[in-house]
Amino acid sequence: MYSTTKYLLLILTILLVVSCIGQNKPQVHNSTTVQQKPETDTLKIPLPENGFYCGYSDKLGNLWFGTNGSGIFQFDGKSFTQFTQKDGLIGNQVYAITADHNNSIWIGTNKGLVKYEDHTFSHIPIPQQDTSSQWLDQVYPIINPNAVHAIIQDQKGDFWIGTGGGGAYHYDQEQFTSILAEQGAKYEDSLYHNWIPDIAEDLNGNIWFASMSYGGLNQFDGKSFKKYLRKDGLSDDMIRDIYVGSDGKIWLGFNGNRKSALTVYNNGSFYTYSLDENACHKNIRSILEDKDKKLWLGGAAGICNLHQDHFTEFLNTDGSPFSGITFIVEDLNHHIWFGGRKGLWKYDGAKITQLTK
Repeated sequence: MYSTTKYLLLILTILLVVSCIGQNKPQVHNSTTVQQKPETDTLKIPLPENGFYCGYSDKLGNLWFGTNGSGIFQFDGKSFTQFTQKDGLIGNQVYAITADHNNSIWIGTNKGLVKYEDHTFSHIPIPQQDTSSQWLDQVYPIINPNAVHAIIQDQKGDFWIGTGGGGAYHYDQEQFTSILAEQGAKYEDSLYHNWIPDIAEDLNGNIWFASMSYGGLNQFDGKSFKKYLRKDGLSDDMIRDIYVGSDGKIWLGFNGNRKSALTVYNNGSFYTYSLDENACHKNIRSILEDKDKKLWLGGAAGICNLHQDHFTEFLNTDGSPFSGITFIVEDLNHHIWFGGRKGLWKYDGAKITQLTK
């Protein structure tokens, strides 16, 4: 196994590339709004200083984009509105966004969990862990167990929350239960700091957890956990992204360390696409299946598509590749939105439009 020091340096490099239910704080009226002009192609918003980190398309037609330090942007189809800490957001680094069954928005930040409902932000405090040790101070913000990196609500209504070093939590909207905290490798302080960057629910209601701390892939069937590691067929024990396809296949994205590459779990076994058959870079930060059952794969080296076992690179209008892609989402009109450190783009099936300046 690679040394702890080496994988800490690796995580730092990747982050640089990308890239108490509290008292409700009303949304103030000084949030930044960019009105859309009649021709949508002319709409441009300033590129956040450190770019974008994540994106989400809700059932009401709104698009949400989390940034690397500039809060969150909402696009309602007509204009962009930016929300930051001055508007009630608890932290300006946004790692994850989802909507619950009531269409309220849940936001994972570097300072915890936030709910946005009726134009109001509420802090949903997860159990706090001590980060005052000298070792954690030295590596912060690589390891931050109080940061929320992943959020989903399952079919039953419960929430599953992944942290940046404290494992995960099950939240039944009354109490938090810690899970997977002591999984993966131990760090230089002889403690576990399991980073859970993504969580997904499959078609059968199983919950799947990715680990970036050599914890592999964990499956929860409602009663017990089952762990999958390299010895079980994974191409690496450090997983960045999980996506469940419409056919039930589970797709896994990796940072590209060692021999890791796009991997699919189907009918009880794993299959990894080698670089000989895979036109994509090994680093995969985002996976999306569109309405045509085509997979979109985004990462450090750009975007490619996988359709009927054939890979093709998705290029910009001038024929150049994209880079530093951290999210890909599809809106209700089946337009593809993607972005990362260098900008935000929309693809309507025929034309690519850059939305940042």
